[in-house]
Amino acid sequence: MRSALQIGRWRLGFIVGAVALFALSVVSQGESEDVVAAIEASIIPVEGTETPYEIPLSLDSLPLFIGWWHTLVPQIDADPRYHDALIGLVAPCCDDNSAFQCCCEKGGQACNIIRSGKGLAAHLIIEHDATAETISESVLQWFRFARPDYYIAAELREQGKSPATYDLTTKGSCYRFKCNVAISEGGCGGMEELIEPAIEAREG
Repeated sequence: MRSALQIGRWRLGFIVGAVALFALSVVSQGESEDVVAAIEASIIPVEGTETPYEIPLSLDSLPLFIGWWHTLVPQIDADPRYHDALIGLVAPCCDDNSAFQCCCEKGGQACNIIRSGKGLAAHLIIEHDATAETISESVLQWFRFARPDYYIAAELREQGKSPATYDLTTKGSCYRFKCNVAISEGGCGGMEELIEPAIEAREG
């Protein structure tokens, strides 16, 4: 039989081990938050950031940009700048496709995050006679602002870190059945009408 002293030592060892594991978990969590915060500060623009097209970054612009997709894209669809600017950008909702034609568009549809980028591209061509490079930079800036989760995860992957360690993923929202989830919540914002409670909340 174990003596009372042995049992006491075992219990003490268990408690010390548990406390050490908890402390390690807290430190790891803090380090993870620091890593993500550093990446966010370096590549993700904040709300209100000024842009070359004089519309500060805000999710409130989503209806406007998507409206441009409906009205302006048909006018510039054949402009080579439109193709050249978007073909080199990944679709943040399905990055095995380009922003020029995301996975949903191959099936004859389009999600609202991609519509917003295309609408902005069309506006830049029609109203600002922008170069393909300027269009690409502006759309990328918009995507990074609107879907920071994807771009932070992609940067972690680029640095050789597993996004899953930081509760992030580069697996596209299209492939995670998030087509009808708000863009501000890591989704595609809907396939028809815009789904974005963040805008509705501010309007309320």
